[in-house]
Amino acid sequence: MAASATPAAVEEHPPFTCAQCGRRVQGEKPDSEGRCAVCRRAHIERATRLAYVPAVVVAALYLWLIAWSGLLESPMMAFWLVLGVVLGFVAYKVARRVFFDVLRGRATGDRPTKDGKG
Repeated sequence: MAASATPAAVEEHPPFTCAQCGRRVQGEKPDSEGRCAVCRRAHIERATRLAYVPAVVVAALYLWLIAWSGLLESPMMAFWLVLGVVLGFVAYKVARRVFFDVLRGRATGDRPTKDGKG
């Protein structure tokens, strides 16, 4: 049996005005905040850049702590260093999400949520 050669239907989206830059965008779907793909990508990149600062601070404080406590001479030094890398990564992920939400709030202004509580 031969498979059907018809391509999947391409979903067309009506034009919209980006909530952040105000451009009229056609051929793409807005995100949940009504922004175009270019604004969303710029927003994510900015939050990612800002998230490096707390991650480096957490990793540096942890390195100082293990140096101060003498764990660098420990036979388990590799474990303590890997734990520091994991802590830095978790700090990066949490900070990126927090910065993403803070920047989103600044870009879109104070809008009530769907449930009316915010």
